[in-house]
Amino acid sequence: MNEIRAALDGSWLLLRNRPEGMAFFDQSIHGFWRSFQVVFLLIPAFLLSGLSERQLYFAENMFHPEGFPNQAFWTAQAFGLGIDWIALPLILAALAAPIGISHRYVPFVVVRNWTSLLASIPFMITYMLFLLGVVSPGIAVLLSLTCVLVVLWYRYLVARIALHASISLAIGIVVLDILLSLVIAEIVGILWRA
Repeated sequence: MNEIRAALDGSWLLLRNRPEGMAFFDQSIHGFWRSFQVVFLLIPAFLLSGLSERQLYFAENMFHPEGFPNQAFWTAQAFGLGIDWIALPLILAALAAPIGISHRYVPFVVVRNWTSLLASIPFMITYMLFLLGVVSPGIAVLLSLTCVLVVLWYRYLVARIALHASISLAIGIVVLDILLSLVIAEIVGILWRA
């Protein structure tokens, strides 16, 4: 709990473009491997996201609730979460030396993993509002797009601070991250609809 609290404090400081937030994270090799366990703390966001996606399909008459392939959907979603969680760190591990971030790779991955907790909060609020019927499907999509823009900015700040990166390198890493997520989401969609 102390590590989670410290990571959230550090995440909040980084969101406010405060580099001193880096001191709140365990940037050792042990901390690097432990940061991947944050994915288990993201399970509520994962479940709310999946439930919202299903509900959106029903609201748009793309699927009938009784004919929805629940098992295939949730299996593909879980597969996508796992792949998305490790894809960027694996690709950056291969690219770290050529792009000159080897010395900052471990701190960046640690911070990227932990800041995912704070980044998930606006999405969770949007999903809950939609599932509770407080907002319409159209408003939920609009709110989700707004959340994406905020999280992209946050990812940019994290890359700039954690990697001591130039503007162009930070933008490149954020673009790579979002492209990977979009490709993985498309593959997940193909898998469960097949």
